[in-house]
Amino acid sequence: MFKTAFAIALLAGAAASTSAHEIWIERDGATARVHVGDAAGERDRGEEIAKLVATSRLFETQPDQPISVTAQPDHLAANVGAAGDLRYYNDQVWEPWKTDEGDYQAAAFQAKAGRESTRAVHAFELVPVAAGSDSFILTFQGHPMADTGITVINPDLWEKTFKTDGTGRLTVPVTAKGRYILVARHTAPADVEIAGQRVASLQHIASLSFIAR
Repeated sequence: MFKTAFAIALLAGAAASTSAHEIWIERDGATARVHVGDAAGERDRGEEIAKLVATSRLFETQPDQPISVTAQPDHLAANVGAAGDLRYYNDQVWEPWKTDEGDYQAAAFQAKAGRESTRAVHAFELVPVAAGSDSFILTFQGHPMADTGITVINPDLWEKTFKTDGTGRLTVPVTAKGRYILVARHTAPADVEIAGQRVASLQHIASLSFIAR
């Protein structure tokens, strides 16, 4: 994704500070678009998008059954089925970076479009309490995440961060028709190899998009 050493340092710094950089899916019928960048602002383009094709995993419920994606000027595109939720995973958007403690950390982007399935598939995922609900449970490794911030971006690109309650639940204030994007972040210890580098922690960045009609 990086063109120069300066770009590597810049984006790694953005990852480390959990700045507004996420991946989200915009799905309209059988067409899916995977966007990278600030969901309420500027999006990545060109080579930054093209380089993600090889490491992208777009799927419905089975990560080992990925759907092919192609690079467009400002997004990844795919033809998908007309029904069901859609998920995306990529842990190589950024190269692993060294933390202040001297260990390495990486980012794992986990996106979802739709709110029909009430079963978490990603390690870090927003799950509707019922199909089509405006209320969600934020889960990590199957456990609810209480008192955790979730940023809500509405169809007008207005955004505000709310916290889940003691049960990990958040009810989204749906005040207009259109696409809503939810974003949550959580850093946890890990012992995995990412892009050839052993990392000690993963920064999980989850998103969920749905359309209110």
